[in-house]
Amino acid sequence: MSSDENKKPPVTAPEFVHLQEEAVLSGYLYKKTRDGRWQRRWFETNGVYLTYYKSRKMEKLLAALSLPQVGDIRLIPPSEDPEKKEGLFALELNTRVYTLRAKSESEAQLWVNTLRQIRQQGIAATASSDSPSSTKNSATDGSGPVKEEDKNAQWMKESRGCGCC
Repeated sequence: MSSDENKKPPVTAPEFVHLQEEAVLSGYLYKKTRDGRWQRRWFETNGVYLTYYKSRKMEKLLAALSLPQVGDIRLIPPSEDPEKKEGLFALELNTRVYTLRAKSESEAQLWVNTLRQIRQQGIAATASSDSPSSTKNSATDGSGPVKEEDKNAQWMKESRGCGCC
């Protein structure tokens, strides 16, 4: 066995983990601002949310997008990009379109596929929890005490993002 066979390939962003039917993806993407500038942001999936921060340190949450509420999630071909670059994709949430750029077309496809999968799982979970036979969570239905972490979770469930972007 040669020494080349023992070498592990380098780990590159995005990081993708598939655990118990929950897809987890994180990494740096560029987000287009409303005035057309590009900002490098750390994105990660968090349950049914796509969250993003200024950096990987994750010191301040900039937004949490509820994927079941997101409309179209699609790749944008380089021919539709004014800069003619690959790796572009978009998410539509209400009247806002979030335009994001990954390092490559294959990385963008991974993000799109994962976000679509999480959105569908969230929609299915919401539909099943709306059924009369489902049980309610006392922390979020008002029937019991609410822990601080449950307040955060409830805010994320009810909000459509932080409104800052």
